[in-house]
Amino acid sequence: MIIDGKKEALKLRNKIKEEISLIKNKTQKAPSLVVILIGDFEPSKIYVKNKEKASKEVGINSKVVKYPKDVKESEIVKKILDLNNDKEVSGILVQLPLPKHINVRNILLEINPKKDVDGFHPMNLGNLIEGNPQFIPCTPHGVIQILKYYNIPIC
Repeated sequence: MIIDGKKEALKLRNKIKEEISLIKNKTQKAPSLVVILIGDFEPSKIYVKNKEKASKEVGINSKVVKYPKDVKESEIVKKILDLNNDKEVSGILVQLPLPKHINVRNILLEINPKKDVDGFHPMNLGNLIEGNPQFIPCTPHGVIQILKYYNIPIC
């Protein structure tokens, strides 16, 4: 079976756009995503640019906060804590990989699990394993949705 990824992505974006419109009508504000990008790793820059574009296409406010690769871990933690407390921020995503001097686990632990759109916080991973996910990491979630849509058995 061959799946037309572009066609499926367009259908999904349209569905998400409708859901975001309903949220805006109900709450009078759009969800917002803040992505933290550290360093100048080209694949990460491209990935973040695509996330920002996709967010805007469906009506999600998107902001990218950029730091140089030599930023101190404490500065990233402070930013995450500020974002956790910002009621205008719906979701936080720290683009991985991080520079070697920054402890990924420390960073992921600081993100409020309710704003952890990647689903990497240990609480979200535990909920996922228990079958009660709040956020599912996007790539596995996308694969599962495609398998379900085409009625392909999931192990």
